[in-house]
Amino acid sequence: LMFLRSRSIFATCRYSTKAKRELVSRYSGEFPEKLLSRKQKAPANLYVANAEAAQRIAGHLEPHMRSSGCDTVAELNPGAGHFTRQLLNREADFRRIILLESMEHFVPRLQELHSLYPERVKVHQGDFVNLWKLVYMDKIDGGSRVADLLIDVPQKPFSEGLNMLVVGAVGSYHFYKHLINSLIFQTSLYNLGRCEMILAMPPPIYIHLTCTNEIGYLIYRSTSVLFQILFEHQFIAKVPREDFLPLQSNYTLTKGSKLGKVRSINPEYLYLVKFAPRRNLYDLVSPQDLTALWFFVKQNFVSRRNRIIPNLEKWVPGCGPRLIINPHASEPVQPTYPGENLSQKLPQYSSPSTSMSLRNYYPGINIYTQFGDLLPSQTLTLFNQFRQWPEYAESSFLASLENALLKLETATDEQNLEDGVTLPEEDDAEAEELLEEEASGPADSPVKGRKKATS
Repeated sequence: LMFLRSRSIFATCRYSTKAKRELVSRYSGEFPEKLLSRKQKAPANLYVANAEAAQRIAGHLEPHMRSSGCDTVAELNPGAGHFTRQLLNREADFRRIILLESMEHFVPRLQELHSLYPERVKVHQGDFVNLWKLVYMDKIDGGSRVADLLIDVPQKPFSEGLNMLVVGAVGSYHFYKHLINSLIFQTSLYNLGRCEMILAMPPPIYIHLTCTNEIGYLIYRSTSVLFQILFEHQFIAKVPREDFLPLQSNYTLTKGSKLGKVRSINPEYLYLVKFAPRRNLYDLVSPQDLTALWFFVKQNFVSRRNRIIPNLEKWVPGCGPRLIINPHASEPVQPTYPGENLSQKLPQYSSPSTSMSLRNYYPGINIYTQFGDLLPSQTLTLFNQFRQWPEYAESSFLASLENALLKLETATDEQNLEDGVTLPEEDDAEAEELLEEEASGPADSPVKGRKKATS
């Protein structure tokens, strides 16, 4: 039975002879066989397939690129250069174009663009999508891979606006988790400034990052909460998945899968999404408290069914009554982009970006209220309350945080470094099914046994 099932899954990844011949005939002059020989379930690195697709994408991005205010743009995996040509045509908007390419096959052609525009176009070979792996490798051998890849990225304090716009297509869930970690720990990309991104991403990842607790605890997790607290985001448009290479294999959900409602949403599309760290992030959480916020959310959302008052009383005994008897009026959040719902229908289960408030109290909290009941802004409000209590400075929370950061600092394997501290959340096996990625080499091979995840 397992053999037949494996054959069935493998068959969905292969082209028919005719389809493969047509694909190779159309793209072999520009793309390597690796991207054409077979479909992939969830590739991390994606390439714009042709000039027509690039033009359609540029049409969607026109108002956003025009209003970005950045004179530097980085393109992830420019490949054959179809979208690069759209950027080159916008000289008034972008004085510098940084091309970050992971495949050696494309580098000579991209270097020709650098020769034509030596001051404007910079080319670097490196896997930006797997930036977290480069961080790990630098940590192990003291290398400078990340610094070399980002050497042309301008540095600018967060308070002075955006330092760069990044465009591309990324199907790696680990990439988005690394962006959260980079912002929390002020390392890697976000150590250089407040960078805005416009990326095409698979629908399940977008839904996971932007959903509310109404979808259920299986999808609404700590990563969802942290992303929405830290980033403002805007859905732009759906773009056909066939506009990108490698093409995606057909995926058949197993019978009785709990994730069918998410995996079945727009599998024939990618979502174009704009997001950037919040303009007022440091007004909401000081840079020194970002790690405490991260640990607070990670610890308490290990199970979204954790009850708030019993959990917090482990750190600050007797704090329950101050949460139950709250004399302060709640401050509602407001949409970040008021016209978003009107101009573009949001994908199912996703939520629009809203402001964050330090006074968005959960109504009627009691000893049975769970952390999973809280929306991201309410979670931030609860952390702010906890942080202001006089017992905070002497609480065991800080000792636990220090121990977690020590484990992170001394992590000796790649997965622990990427995850931060391995705090398994419930239903992790099913979450892996939702966000499963295509292995690109030995370093990507899944660990045998039940994987610990901290999403």
